[in-house]
Amino acid sequence: MTAAFLDAAAAVVGAENVSRTDDVDDYLDAYALGEPRKFLPGGAVRPADTAEVQAVVRLANEFGVAVWPIGRGKNLGYGGSAPRQSGTVILDLGRMNSVLHVDEETAYAIVEPGVSFFDLFDDLRRRGSRLWASVPDLGWGSVVGNALERGYGYTAHGDHQQFVCGMEVVLPTGELIRTGMGALPGSETWALYRGGFGPGFEGLFLQSNLGIVTKMGVWLMPRPERFAACRIAVDSEEALPQLVDAMRELKLDGTIDGVVNAANAVGIAAGMAPRERWYSGDGVVPPDVARVIADDLGLGMWNVKCALYGSDALLDVKLEKLQRTIDAIPGSRVVVNRYDGDTDPAAVEPGDHFAAGIPGMLLAGGVRWRANGPTGAHIGLCPVSPLTGTHVARASKLMRDHIEAAGFDYIGGWLATGRHAINVLMIFFDAADPVESEKVRRAFAELVPILAAHGYGEYRAHIEFMDLVAEQFSWNDSSLLEFNRTLKRALDPNGILAPGKQGVWP
Repeated sequence: MTAAFLDAAAAVVGAENVSRTDDVDDYLDAYALGEPRKFLPGGAVRPADTAEVQAVVRLANEFGVAVWPIGRGKNLGYGGSAPRQSGTVILDLGRMNSVLHVDEETAYAIVEPGVSFFDLFDDLRRRGSRLWASVPDLGWGSVVGNALERGYGYTAHGDHQQFVCGMEVVLPTGELIRTGMGALPGSETWALYRGGFGPGFEGLFLQSNLGIVTKMGVWLMPRPERFAACRIAVDSEEALPQLVDAMRELKLDGTIDGVVNAANAVGIAAGMAPRERWYSGDGVVPPDVARVIADDLGLGMWNVKCALYGSDALLDVKLEKLQRTIDAIPGSRVVVNRYDGDTDPAAVEPGDHFAAGIPGMLLAGGVRWRANGPTGAHIGLCPVSPLTGTHVARASKLMRDHIEAAGFDYIGGWLATGRHAINVLMIFFDAADPVESEKVRRAFAELVPILAAHGYGEYRAHIEFMDLVAEQFSWNDSSLLEFNRTLKRALDPNGILAPGKQGVWP
């Protein structure tokens, strides 16, 4: 049936926009744990617009073939372009790559799923726009896809899901809806007011297999008068709880505008050079070598980057409060670079790009940490905890102890928006080494329930562990998962859309 489906899809999108099973290497998981063809797509279809997406989805229902939508397929560390279930056909939306509208007055854009952060940044520059987009660490990903997966950037709009407003969605039957005010013909408030009339459904399409988002409204940040890119270093591992509590209070009272991003010294080093630069011995990087790394790179054992925005007078007040708060932490220091809001991006130091919404690829080299070549890989494990020093330190210790016992360095950090922390564990490994891959798989599978037992659940998951992560959300006999399955049965009666995503199966 798959071959017949692909033939029919080719008549819709053009034969050159269909890939068969012998031509799907570009859709494999580049960082697969072991055999990269374990999650082998049954082909790929690349529609050019919403109408073609609808037609392909209707064909999928007709032929009983499952499809797995991707925007740009750059969700590396979580499965990349690969589907949850082998044989699923990739629905590649990369050709749908237009910035459809930018509204300068009310500060939003409407984008398609193939638009990357580089694309949006370049489009705003071409327009001479006064608006900035928030960007994550790697700019090659999809603006839509990142928001739908609840990704983060670092400006005041860094919690990307919070700045989505207005979606156009192809349902699993091929029907088309617009959320909120988009359902009112001629409305100009589709991307301005989330509420609409009646129940709100935009959250239904985040991390879900209930619809394919083909257009999305994104709120943009007006260019500030001035901004400050701040870096905080703390020399003591033991000061982590105090640092976390300080960041929480500075976020809650509005001193810090952007998302707080923290990393340990080894984690930052991993993005800069292979491990052998500092350590080539057996086992994990020992504490004394971690200290050498920190000293060599001018880092603390824990390091924070964050951004502040406003006039010089306002920045003076905010920075005085930040400095005073950080000075209370022994062995701490703050480095601040100030810029005019209209500073040319070329004049902003690369390390400060995060504060100005300038996309880049600075951290892409982290995969070289254990494999200085094309087989370097990583997987992310990111449990959510309260943003308190006690909880973040506990989550950090649980992850560090377990991953070091498995023989991997603790590449740790956390993101903070004010009340919760996304605790980040990056596991770097050599994808060509089956022994290493199996160690990663085992360690990851063991850590998920350990963290969940402490109340720390994952906020997203690699395709191989989606079922495991979903199982941890088991309150009241897994009533939430059963509710998700009920919605799936109602909206996708033939089970054709992204089977198994987030542990929700037809």
